Amino acid sequence: MKTLYHGKFHTTAFASLILTTVAACNAFAGQEIASLRDKSPTTSKAAPQKIQPSKVSIDDPYADEALPKTNDSLEGLNRKTFKFNHQFYRFIAKPVAKATVFLIPAPVLNALGQALENIESPVRITSCLLQAKGKRAAQETGKLVLNSTLGIGGLWKPSDKVESLKDVPAEDIGQTLGCWGIPAGPYLVLPVLGPSSVRDAVGKGGDALLNPAQWVPISNVKTITTTAQAVVENPDRMDTYDTATRDALDPYIAVREGYTAYRAAAVRK
Repeated sequence: MKTLYHGKFHTTAFASLILTTVAACNAFAGQEIASLRDKSPTTSKAAPQKIQPSKVSIDDPYADEALPKTNDSLEGLNRKTFKFNHQFYRFIAKPVAKATVFLIPAPVLNALGQALENIESPVRITSCLLQAKGKRAAQETGKLVLNSTLGIGGLWKPSDKVESLKDVPAEDIGQTLGCWGIPAGPYLVLPVLGPSSVRDAVGKGGDALLNPAQWVPISNVKTITTTAQAVVENPDRMDTYDTATRDALDPYIAVREGYTAYRAAAVRK
């Protein structure tokens, strides 16, 4: 299932195509779906007029702040896309996730995930610089150097043992645009890619351009990197998607409000 070159094995190529599609969901959606486990409401019956004040953490300085109503002017189209995505996850992404967990040992998946995170460092560093967050940019640079050397390309994360380098909030271009005061715009559900907004959709394009894997002028390298992204991230993302939607009376609302709240908090950090 991992052979990606020369087109010799048609079944393998088809499986790789599926993995590549799932990878797009993972690579562009970033951390949004993963955040829904803690952020999404699970008992909404209809779109609320306001999101209730956050009670996620007593340490959150914005815990008493009510967020404005989500701009969902495209709700009709979004719901249709959401239904399509749900079936895609059910019949393609989830079976692939189960096969991945069964075939690949957890330590290997973890090491690959850390290496991919290390490769994406330029996205986070650039985003920090564009927001004038010099300290965070320096922290991300320190992580990149330490993990690329002592961590052998990021397969290990010695930076986690350095107090000042662990738990650094991730940054992306979508957050940068929000920091600049650009509004999120209408909520969007993208085919396969999942929840987004006009601002974040533009930001995801910027993230892709800053990813070093896209700079290599060899198509197989890009394909292998994208496939690895799917293999590593898909199982956890499907688990958190299930958690976010399983008990929701309206899964669409649960995902929408969870995503919107998460991105608003990410911009404020």
